[in-house]
Amino acid sequence: MFYLKDSWYTPNTYDRNFAYPSKKEGVYVIVEPTMGVLYVGSSINLWQRYNRHEVLRLLNATYGYVQFYFTECTNSKEFEKHLIKTLQPKYNTQHK
Repeated sequence: MFYLKDSWYTPNTYDRNFAYPSKKEGVYVIVEPTMGVLYVGSSINLWQRYNRHEVLRLLNATYGYVQFYFTECTNSKEFEKHLIKTLQPKYNTQHK
């Protein structure tokens, strides 16, 4: 299971790490509470990615509820690759 540190935030107002995605570069994970991380991605504009993400909508429709977590960072592509390799999320194919 993916452990979220204090540097990870979510737009879910019921979560203790509530924050709206910024327009900065970062990495995000889409988590289903009982299954763990389903998808890992990166973006140069987290706010725009969150609002237009097709996979987020698809996974919400498939699982009924998924959570979007994000963290800002300047080396988002490298961090994304590391998380995909480490977590091996179900809907990322790059780890295979």
